[in-house]
Amino acid sequence: MIIKKDKDLILGYLEDASNLEGGNVDILYVPETEEEVKEAVCECVSKNIPLTVSAGGTGTVGSRIARDGAILSVERLNKILSIDKENKRAVLQSGVIISDFLEALAKQNLFYPPFPTERTAFIGGNIATNASGEYSYYFGSTRNYVRRIKVLLSTGKFLEIERGKIFADKDGIIKIGELSVKIPSYTSPQVKNAAGYFSKPQMDLIDLFIGSEGTLGVITETEVEIIDDLQSRFIMVIFLPDEQRLLEFVSEIKNNPDLKPVSLEYFDKNSLNFLRSDFHSIPDSSEAAVYIEEEEGENTLGVWLNLLDKYEVIDTWISQDKKRYQELINFRHKLPEKVRDYFKEIKSHKIALDIAVPDESFEKLFYFYKHALDNEKIKFVLYGHIGENHLHLNFFPKNEKEKTIVNDICSKAVRKAVKMGGTVSAEHGIGKIKHKYLEVMYGREGVSEMARVKKTFDSHCILGLDNIFSRELVLY
Repeated sequence: MIIKKDKDLILGYLEDASNLEGGNVDILYVPETEEEVKEAVCECVSKNIPLTVSAGGTGTVGSRIARDGAILSVERLNKILSIDKENKRAVLQSGVIISDFLEALAKQNLFYPPFPTERTAFIGGNIATNASGEYSYYFGSTRNYVRRIKVLLSTGKFLEIERGKIFADKDGIIKIGELSVKIPSYTSPQVKNAAGYFSKPQMDLIDLFIGSEGTLGVITETEVEIIDDLQSRFIMVIFLPDEQRLLEFVSEIKNNPDLKPVSLEYFDKNSLNFLRSDFHSIPDSSEAAVYIEEEEGENTLGVWLNLLDKYEVIDTWISQDKKRYQELINFRHKLPEKVRDYFKEIKSHKIALDIAVPDESFEKLFYFYKHALDNEKIKFVLYGHIGENHLHLNFFPKNEKEKTIVNDICSKAVRKAVKMGGTVSAEHGIGKIKHKYLEVMYGREGVSEMARVKKTFDSHCILGLDNIFSRELVLY
């Protein structure tokens, strides 16, 4: 096991895509085996040192930015242990990089659908946040594909948790060996969701750990479901002159039985302005764009072209070959990169909303965003997974006055979303940045119930402190 205590060598583990500052730890553990993971955890327990698990650093809510104590990086637990093509299963250590996994699968004409946009992410981090990416509109999030996990508790005990084996009883009690835990009394919303601990009546134990952001245990290994590789696909980027008919356009796409896009994304005018320096052919007069990806079919492109004839599109980019396909993939991926870099440029941690709501409520949320933003002069970009009623709203306030306005918009949006049956975080998690939003969603009692669950599995209360909720709820 590699152990580092030099502050300069640890600095790189105290940053992620959130740009959150304030990390400060004394020791970094980089284990290469599960026994070394156990050794590091037990040492922290014996010395009562907080321990934060570090994955690929692609998170946007500061989950791996440890305030004190120690960091355990899973980067050396990076082996793909098996790929079973016949049974459509793969077994991985938690530090496997998603791009490496996808590459290994492609060699056998296989695919892992819920991969995130950030392909440098680790599979363990994806499970810890219930991550998802551009294909989640069709395939869903990570939760749907996790069949088994191996997780180390702070007691030094490994749990093997297999989907379909252990459930909460009618009283909400889950028993596993000597442990007995009552799940939270709330029910997680029926939308794309990564906010706090998952809970529903008679739930599967494995779902409690998926999305737990490193607060319950250290995931060391997982078995995931895989599928046959997708057929050849094409991409279209459709540029619209205004947003007046945008929602009608998207609704028609979603309700057309002849169209089955795997990806359905939205870019507002400011997003297009962000991208113009890299993609010079973006039409100057376009106020919005819709990005779709779909498997090629005999009549699929014709159906799309007939639909586009109904709308006054300015331009349509179509991937006519592999080179153009990759260019349009880059168009999709470039925006979050540029947003992240701009936050660094203005020296701000990420200030963003990651809300999702049910179908019937999305129009109200969309127009709330538009009305609130049109009345202010604060710089922002609005983009993302419109097919799942889930947009990323990123703010770039210049001063304290603008920050106050942004906080007010965020507070109102969060309360509206919760009232509509939505979530305060669809895919990024809560981390250290969105505690107050989670309390709006579940109330103080719901968050306290999460803390009680944590204390059951992490009885020494050292893992992932300040992720999801403040450490005061479990330490004092």
